[in-house]
Amino acid sequence: MIITKNKGIATLPTVIVLGMMILAIVVSMTAMTLSGLMISQGQSQSSNALFYAEAGARDALVKIARDKTYTCVTTDCYSLDFVTNGCSLGTDCAKISVTGNNITKIITSKGIMKTSTRTMQVTVNLDGATNDYGLILSTSWIEITT
Repeated sequence: MIITKNKGIATLPTVIVLGMMILAIVVSMTAMTLSGLMISQGQSQSSNALFYAEAGARDALVKIARDKTYTCVTTDCYSLDFVTNGCSLGTDCAKISVTGNNITKIITSKGIMKTSTRTMQVTVNLDGATNDYGLILSTSWIEITT
């Protein structure tokens, strides 16, 4: 009778191979989860940037309704911070400009949320009356994509 001392020699390579397969599955599942999280976070930031742009445009509409002669022709004429020092930090704010005459105004509002930026353009038609308040007859909202 021959006694072999190699009874379990195949066990070690089998355990190593199974361990590597489990490790590969865990790493790929982690990568997929992180990828989904990054996509979700990017969508959330983009939605907030759009919200900020719309809020900036609505603020400009209030200024026009109070004074139809209101214009602010420089790019990013004024800003709204949604967090403390938002625009100076380059995040969580809206930058707004208003151009046009006493009949038609164009509001451009850029919402910024971290790395996401969305821009709304609102065309405002006013009544032609000689009074200073601006009766808004119609508005047209579009998102400017680049």
